[in-house]
Amino acid sequence: MLDRFDFILRMRMRGKPAILGAVFLGVLVVSLLAFLLVGNGKTTRVLYFPAVEGGRLVAEARLVPRHRTLEDNVTELVEGVFLGPSRENAARLFPRGGRVLSAMVSGRTLFLDLSPLVLLDDPEVPLKGQAALDALARSLRFNFPRIREVDFYIDGQKPVFAEKKKI
Repeated sequence: MLDRFDFILRMRMRGKPAILGAVFLGVLVVSLLAFLLVGNGKTTRVLYFPAVEGGRLVAEARLVPRHRTLEDNVTELVEGVFLGPSRENAARLFPRGGRVLSAMVSGRTLFLDLSPLVLLDDPEVPLKGQAALDALARSLRFNFPRIREVDFYIDGQKPVFAEKKKI
């Protein structure tokens, strides 16, 4: 124990604490500037899910990782929607197991290819077909104002849904 204190006293006599302190302070300042300029790599996104009762959409804010490209940020948001809501009064938008096959932005249009699992009939999912895709498009347009149009594809094919006939 005394040897440790003796070592510290000898360091002070040689002027090393001042150098070590300056290096430590320099690293601290650079780290702080990097954090303030770049951020912590996370951003808040708003996801829309169907309400359990009432047939409307409810918003849920989530902190998600930020990526370098718009396509990667879109994929992160859609995968968050596939995970489902964390709120009690919200239901799933798609069945479990859905995933993004590809995402591409050209101009103001997003081309999004999803796995076929998103179209499976599931009792946990109140919105089906085009209504579910419209709710996903709302989340995408809200979080990425640059995107004006969303073209969905299911396993590389444009989905075609039967229209309900009005009686």
